[in-house]
Amino acid sequence: MAAESGRLYSLLARAVDMILSDGDIKRRLEEGDLVIEPLDDPELQIQPASVDLRLGREFLEFQRTNIPCIHPESEGEVEDYVSETLVSEGDEFVLHPGDFVLGTTKERVEIPPDLIAHVEGRSSLGRLAIVVHASLPYDEEVFLWTPEHGFGFYEIGDIVENERPARAVAFDPKTLRVSTHRVTNYITNPTKRIYRVSLQSGRQVHVTQDHNLFTLDEQGGVTRIPSEAAEGQFVMVPETLPASPGETDSLDVLDFLDEDETTLYASDGFGTTSGAVDWSGIPSGSQRHYESQNSAPMTAVSRTEMPEQVEVAFKQSETKLPRELSLTPELGWVIGFYIAEGSARRKQIQVANREGEYLDRFAAFFEQYDTNLYWQETDRLEKVTVCSALWSKIFRELAGAGSDKTIPDDAFDWPEDVLEGLLEGLLDGDGTRREARETLFTANPDLANRAAYLGTRLGLLTSVYSREREQHIPMSDVEWSGEEWAVDFREDAHKCGQYVPVPSALLQSYRDEAAMSMKDAAKAMGYSSPSSISNVENEEYEAVKRETLERFRETYAAEGIDTSRLDQILDGGVRFEKVVAVEETERVEPTYDLEVQPDERPIENFLGGRGGIFLSNTAGLCDPGYQGQITLELSNLGAAPVALAPDMRISQLTFTQLTSPAERPYGTERGSKYQDQAGPQASRIGGDREFGGDQ
Repeated sequence: MAAESGRLYSLLARAVDMILSDGDIKRRLEEGDLVIEPLDDPELQIQPASVDLRLGREFLEFQRTNIPCIHPESEGEVEDYVSETLVSEGDEFVLHPGDFVLGTTKERVEIPPDLIAHVEGRSSLGRLAIVVHASLPYDEEVFLWTPEHGFGFYEIGDIVENERPARAVAFDPKTLRVSTHRVTNYITNPTKRIYRVSLQSGRQVHVTQDHNLFTLDEQGGVTRIPSEAAEGQFVMVPETLPASPGETDSLDVLDFLDEDETTLYASDGFGTTSGAVDWSGIPSGSQRHYESQNSAPMTAVSRTEMPEQVEVAFKQSETKLPRELSLTPELGWVIGFYIAEGSARRKQIQVANREGEYLDRFAAFFEQYDTNLYWQETDRLEKVTVCSALWSKIFRELAGAGSDKTIPDDAFDWPEDVLEGLLEGLLDGDGTRREARETLFTANPDLANRAAYLGTRLGLLTSVYSREREQHIPMSDVEWSGEEWAVDFREDAHKCGQYVPVPSALLQSYRDEAAMSMKDAAKAMGYSSPSSISNVENEEYEAVKRETLERFRETYAAEGIDTSRLDQILDGGVRFEKVVAVEETERVEPTYDLEVQPDERPIENFLGGRGGIFLSNTAGLCDPGYQGQITLELSNLGAAPVALAPDMRISQLTFTQLTSPAERPYGTERGSKYQDQAGPQASRIGGDREFGGDQ
C-alpha cells in the first residue's frame, strides 16, 4: 500500500505545475498544511503566483567599529557585532545609503514537507535600491536581445544601471524550451567576493559564491545549486539559441558611415522629392553640382524621406554601393574569411591564404560591385587587396580591425543560412576540419567566445580551450607567441554535452507504471543484467549518457507510458556539462542581477558568461518543514536614505512543489538552528561542523 501511494504521489507530482498558483496557495492555506499568519488582507497580499509578506518592527544593525573582525565560531563576537532596534508604532526605520541590516517579516510561516519557498524582494522596492540578492560583477557579459540593437553581448552592470529594455535568452523550467523572455527588473546588489566557475567545455562565468546554477533532481525537475557547491555537478547550458525576434535580411550601409564624408545618389534625383533634402545649409553652387549628378550630401538628407533606390559613396569618390546590402550566405562567408584572415587599412582590405580557391571566392564577391582588386603572389602564399575606402570602412565598423576583429553583435540577428556561411568562412580562413569535429583557432578571446555562441546558435556542440603557443604568421612574415584559443564544433556529443544528471526516481516511476521488473526492463533494453537498471535507478552514477536515457524512453514509451518529461529533458533545448572548478578570485565588488518573471511566470534564469551558461535569479530559500518568521537581508544601494515602515509589503514568497515530500524536513529532528525563530536572527554559523558544531 505504501509503495502504491508513493507511486500515486509521483504521478500527481508530475501532473501539477511546479510553481503554485494563487488558487493552489489559497487551497493549501485553507487545508492548513501551509501557514502564513497573520494574513490580514489575502486579496491584497496573494498575487498570481506569490504572497506578499510585510515588514516587522525589529531590526539588527551591524556595528562596524566595535571589534576588529568576526570569527564565525565565536557566538560572543557575533553578539557584540549587532545591536537590536525596535521601531515604535507609527515610526519608521531609516536605511541609509550603503547600510546593511537584518529585518524580519511580520508573518510567521510554516512550510509543509512537500514545498520549498523562495524569498524574493518586491520589484517596487528594488527600484528604490532596497535589495536582497547577489549575482554577477559589473563586467560579466550576458547575452540579451534589445529593441535598439537586437541580440548582443552586454555587460550586466550597464544593463542594470541604465535599465535597458531587454529580453533574456532563458529556458522554461516546465518544458526546458529555450527562447527569449522579457527582463522584468534590474537589481544592484551589495559588494561581494567574486568566484570563477569553469565547465568541462571551457565555458566560464564569474559569480558570487551563493549564486545558483541549474541541474536536475531525481524526478527530472529543475533544481538550483549554489556555485560554491557546484564542482563535479552537471549544470544546464543551451543546446541551441533561439532565432532573433527581429531578424534582418540586409545591412544598411548608412549605419557604418560618417555623415560628413558621405554622398548619396538617386537615379531620379532628390530635388523634386518633397522634404527629402534640406538644401538650406548648402551653397547654391554646390547644390547645382549635386543636383546635376542626382546626388545630395548625407548630412542634408532625411532618412525617412529618402527614395528607396539609393547608392552610397564617399565624397570625391566614384565607387558606389547600394544602400541596402542583401545578407546572403556568400556575404556571410566573406565576412567570416575577413575576420579569420584579413586586415584593413583606411583605403583597402587585404586577405592572404595558401588556398587560391578561397582567394578567388573572396575576390569574386567584390568583383560583382566593380571593385578594383590587386593580386600578389609570394613563395609562401597569395594575397588579394580590395582597393576601396568604402568597403574598408564597412568591414572595419562591422567586424573590427587588427587583433580585435570579431563576429559582429548584429550577426545573431541574421538568417541561419548566413550564419552557416559566416562559420564556414571562419573555418576556411583559420580552422581545421576532421571527421568528427571542426576547430577554429584565434588569438582573440572575444572571437573565441562569440564563435562558441555562434556554434550553439547553429545547433552544434562547442568547447573552448586555450594554450600558450609559438608560431610563424605567413601573411605578415613574423614570429608570434602568446595565448592561442581553439573552438571545437561537433554535430554529435563527445565528452561535453553527452551526459545527463540521472532522474532516478522518474525512471523508476516509469518502470513501476509499466509493471516491469528490473529483469524485464533490462531484457527489453538489450542489457545482459538487471544491474544495468538498478545502477541507474539507485543513483550509482551521477550522470548517464543521453543514449542510455533514450533506451529507457524507447522501452517505456513502447509500454504506453507517458514519457513527456524525459522527452523534454532529451529534446527540450538544454544540455548538461560538468563543473570542473569553482575558484575564488581577488575581486570584491558590487554585483548585479536581472529578474526574468514576465507576466508573473517563474522563468528566473538568463544566459551569460563565456560560451553561455544558464544563470539563476538568486533568492533566499525556506526549506520544507521550516517554521517561524523570516529574516530578511536588507541593503540600501541607492544615493538617498529610504524610510521603511513596519507593515509595508517588503518581500514575496513563492512556492515550488517538490516531487516527493522531504524525508527529513527542516526542524528539531535535524537540530535546525533557525527553527521557530521570532524576529531577525544573526548568523549562527558557529554551529556548523566546519566550525566545531554538529550541523
